[in-house]
Amino acid sequence: MTIIKNILVPTDFSEQADAAVRVAADLARAHHAGVTLLHVHETTTFELPDGYVQNMTSELDRAHAQFNQRLEESERVLRTLDVQRVEKRILNGPIVDEIVKFASDFDYLVIGTHGRTPLQRLFLGSVAQKVLERASCMVVVVRGAQAPS
Repeated sequence: MTIIKNILVPTDFSEQADAAVRVAADLARAHHAGVTLLHVHETTTFELPDGYVQNMTSELDRAHAQFNQRLEESERVLRTLDVQRVEKRILNGPIVDEIVKFASDFDYLVIGTHGRTPLQRLFLGSVAQKVLERASCMVVVVRGAQAPS
């Protein structure tokens, strides 16, 4: 039997990510593992007329406060599902790159997918698919609500 000590759950706060949180809770309880909730924020920059590139710090601070609040909501869900060890992290950068780098210290990664069709993935991309292809740990992909037709 595989020993699972640490489970990573990247979240975009969607229904699919919420479903992944519940699956991670089941795994964590069964293996007495800890869960880390991760949100990656891909910051945007813009070029000002005089040529300087600026990142809006106050907007970033506000966004982080909102992300933290949403992570706390997910943490409460995990705690009500009897998960004992829960951590929260917010990272900035390219979403897939940051998830894959951060996942290297985990035994399992549980990620939700929107269940897009191959054609939709071609145009919209799939974070779950890219993470599945690149992650060095075991990946569980959870399909939440039915994708819209």
